[in-house]
Formats: sequence, C-alpha cells, structure tokens
Amino acid sequence: MKEHYSFIHWMANTIRRFTKWLYTLRHIFVALFVLGNSGLIFHTIYGLPIDLFTLFNVRDYEQINTSFLTNAPYFMLGVFIVMSSVGLFFRARISWMISFTLMLINIFYTAHIHPQQTHNIHYGIASLVLLFMVRKYFSKSSVAAGSIFALISVITLLLTSTYGALYFGDGFNPKITSLLTAFYYAIETMSTVGYGDIVPVSEPARLFTISVIVSGITVFATSATSVLGPVVHSGFERLVKGNSKKMDRTNHFIICGLSSLAVNTIKQLTERKQPITVIVSPRIQQVAKDQLEGLDVVVGDYSDGSILTQAGVMNAKAVLALSDDDADNAFIVLSAIELASSARTVALVNESKNINKVKSVNPDIVISPQQFASDILARVLNGESIDSDSIVASLLHSVQGLSDKEINK
Repeated sequence: MKEHYSFIHWMANTIRRFTKWLYTLRHIFVALFVLGNSGLIFHTIYGLPIDLFTLFNVRDYEQINTSFLTNAPYFMLGVFIVMSSVGLFFRARISWMISFTLMLINIFYTAHIHPQQTHNIHYGIASLVLLFMVRKYFSKSSVAAGSIFALISVITLLLTSTYGALYFGDGFNPKITSLLTAFYYAIETMSTVGYGDIVPVSEPARLFTISVIVSGITVFATSATSVLGPVVHSGFERLVKGNSKKMDRTNHFIICGLSSLAVNTIKQLTERKQPITVIVSPRIQQVAKDQLEGLDVVVGDYSDGSILTQAGVMNAKAVLALSDDDADNAFIVLSAIELASSARTVALVNESKNINKVKSVNPDIVISPQQFASDILARVLNGESIDSDSIVASLLHSVQGLSDKEINK
C-alpha cells in the first residue's frame, strides 16, 4: 500500500513538473498558433485562380490579372506573419506588437475580401485574444526582433512603391509599362539615388514620388535605429563610463525584479554592506537607470536558468524573487531549484490568492505583505489590541517558512 501511494505521489509530482515546464514554453505555443494564420492564408490563395508565373511576363498594366492584384497583399500578409512569428519565439516585444497589428489587419482584410473564409476569421480572432492574454510575457528587446521589423518595413514599402509606380505609369517619362521597370524605379527612388532616366511629369506621379522618397528615408532611418541603436548605445555607454567592474559573485544575494519591496530590500542590504546582484529586464533597466546606478546588474529574463547562472546562483546565499508578477516569482524559484543551487529561495506574493500556487514550487520562504497588512487592519477594525506579540504572530503568518529561531537570528 505504501509503495502504491509512493508511486502515485511520484506520478503527481512528475505531471506537475511537466505541466510547469510546458508553461515556461508558452511563448513557443503562442508563436506556433500565430504561425497557423499564415498557413490558412496560403491555403486560401492556393485554392484561388492565380497565375503567379505570368506576372513577370506582363508588358502592359492592363494585362495584369486583377485577381492577383487582389490577393498579392494577402499573400504578403501571410509572409509578414511568418516573419513576425519568428520574433515571438524569442519573446520579443516588438514582434508581439507587429503580430498583434497583423492579426487585426488579417481579420478585417479577410472579412472584406474573402468573407466566405469564416474559419480564417475565427482563427485570427482567437490568435488576437491569445496575444492579448500573454502580452506581459513578451518583454524582451533584441537586435533579431529589430531586424525582423526592419525587413517587414522594407518589403512593405518596396511592394507599395512597385505597384504604385506601375499604377501611375502614364505619368512618367518614359512611361512605366512593365513590372521590372516599376521595380527598378521603386529601388531607385527609395534609395534617393535618382539617375534621372525616369522622370515624373504628371502631378499624381510627382506626389507619389515624393511620398516614396519620404517613406524611404523614414523606413531606412527607423530600421537602422532599431537594429544598430542598441549596439551603438551600449558602445557609447562603455566609452563614457568605461567597462564596469563586476563583483565577485560568491556568497551574495540575488534580487530578481524591482518592485517596491525589492527596492527597499536593496537599500537595507546595501546599508549593511551585503553583496547584491540585481536581475532586471531590459525594459526596467531603461526606466530605472538611477535606481540601479552603482549596483551589480544582470539584464535578462530572471526566470531563465542561464541568466541565474550568470548572476552566480550556484554560489549565492539566497535568491529573492521580488518581482511584481507572482507567476514570474514562482518560475524564478523553480529555475533556482532545477539548477540544484544551495541558495535559499524567497518568493514574494503580491496577491494573497496566489499563496498556494507560489508555495507549490517549494520556496524556502514565502512573503505576503498584503496578507500581513490585511491581518493588522482586521485586528484594528475589530477592536483587538495591537501589541508586539500580535504583530509577530501576524508577521509569522504572512512570512511562511521561517521559524521563531530563525527570526530571532
């Protein structure tokens, strides 16, 4: 009987760990789900009467198959969704923004052009809702994501400029009557080279050319900023401030997040001359530069095992999960435990309803300031006396995992 119970307990723990592991990979499932939209788009286009091969043999604008002009943007929308999904695999914030925008375009475009494809519309709505629900999980900024954004912007402008030049072909001297000539003019104008071999002579053609020049400068400048900006910024900071000397990350405290409790804990430990390493996300680092000045900082996802290893988790005294997100705090503890670190784990619970969920990952100490404050408030409102014993009792109730002996230390 005992062996049977032990087997059931082992199976329950295995299933629980496997479920948590799958939860840490939720961004992969989201990326694959969003990628499914492009598959539906390509399937829809494949079933329509479009001859893509003859497009490159067009000599006159009037000869272009109007069905292709209708579905070419739809095809490119599918391509853009594929590229934005790649960034979702890396939890890039900019990819989430692009994917969310593309889902909106996909839903309205499909409803307008292909209203009979109801499954495409419903799947797009489900993708939009899913992206909105997990929006907080995509918070990383990377050069790869910036490159995807730049690529999508350049392709969009190139496609628009090419078909626009073909549409206003009669307003140029000589006239633009082939797709290859339109593509050549689009590249020439976007890059602001302007050889002068094709000149806009009509007012609509001139306005179109101006818009392509302005858009080209804007897209290339934005693309260069998104891709090269982080690299140049970090290099400039190293030039001005010099290479910051990293402390010896042994026998130290690792603080994950920058909540109010984390900021005050950093202040108290610093006053006591305790070594601290703070892990923050890139977004928080940019916002809280003044608060992090002079501290040993590791930038990255604090629930990532490689980031914890970089922060010296194997030689740390304790890992303090003090972010504003209870789920992130639970994952930090889980990651520290999976790394087989001897450091003690402390988890902050921002909402008391999540205490049992956070406790399920077995941190050494669980802190719930909300529960402590509500307990004291209830005592006051009930007319109960507040003395040192009652305060200690409330504190012990809200700080689970510490014994009286440990607190007295």
